[in-house]
Amino acid sequence: MVNEVRSAVLQDTAARAREAGFDRVRVFASESIANLAVEATRADQSIGDIVATASRDTAGPVCYAGSGMPAMTAEDWSAVRGTIESGHATANRMFSCDWIGVPDGELFKGLAGEPVDNRFASLVRDRTEVRVQSFARSARSLLDVDTPADLTVLKAALSVASMQLGAATAAALSNWPELDESVQQALRVFDVMTRHDGELMIAGRVSGSDWAVVDRDTSCRVRVLSEERGMRTRRRRARSLLGELFEWGGRDGFLLALEGMGDAMIWDTRPFQSHLGWDISRCDRFWADLGCSEQVTDQRMRGLVSMLEDSTVMMGGHSLVSGGMLAGIDAAWTRLEAGRGLPG
Repeated sequence: MVNEVRSAVLQDTAARAREAGFDRVRVFASESIANLAVEATRADQSIGDIVATASRDTAGPVCYAGSGMPAMTAEDWSAVRGTIESGHATANRMFSCDWIGVPDGELFKGLAGEPVDNRFASLVRDRTEVRVQSFARSARSLLDVDTPADLTVLKAALSVASMQLGAATAAALSNWPELDESVQQALRVFDVMTRHDGELMIAGRVSGSDWAVVDRDTSCRVRVLSEERGMRTRRRRARSLLGELFEWGGRDGFLLALEGMGDAMIWDTRPFQSHLGWDISRCDRFWADLGCSEQVTDQRMRGLVSMLEDSTVMMGGHSLVSGGMLAGIDAAWTRLEAGRGLPG
């Protein structure tokens, strides 16, 4: 499911980059992708090596983008192109970037060997003399597709005018009715944002900038627990207050505490899992994000998901408490204005 939507996102991104004026778009993948010319890579190649090698002989502006940026429009990519052509670098995040543009491809040579793209922006900043500017923060520039929770957000936000998903992405989402139940759960969570008497809890790798948007653009009370930002780039086991609470109070005490903290919760669960030392498979994490406890094989994670099945909780990864959360705000107000209609 995630791979199919990411392939569709890649098609839309390539088309929008060309529309924005990038005169050459190169797509790298370890397997073929429909409707795209792909330069083959090996599964064991690091993303840093691929990018450093591809840009080595490129004089002039270059932009790297991961395959999961579903909402960036041609106008957004045009703004990126304008920035890097003026001699500046720009990225959507400094410490967990999904895309970065630089004024000269040689600036990517220091990325060689990097296993993930999260540190690209900070490495360019630290290893070159180019200042990396933060691109305008929005659901479009921050929402990445890493887990089924991100697909849920996309499908819940199909009717949101500010998102403008590409045709291939929208079509791929429509192929998966299995998302519909989690979409309804997401809408219940997002609807709390428009209630004056509502209280929303957000937990995980929440940035201050994104929390400021939530504070400004919602009507509810918001409780924020921000912890372990940059967890993947720090490369060590996380420390999580929610993890401590789970250890201290057990499952029953943990659930009782959460139920007293708000009407709904948006939860980036990865710091919690890392703190507890739960080595959860990607498959189990994905099923957990969809709330499908019966599909989760890890007994600890299955118990957690089962325990929360009657709670208004949405679980996912980092993008959920960043671009996903901002898209949720737009989705909530769009639904309110439309009389709480269902997503398209």
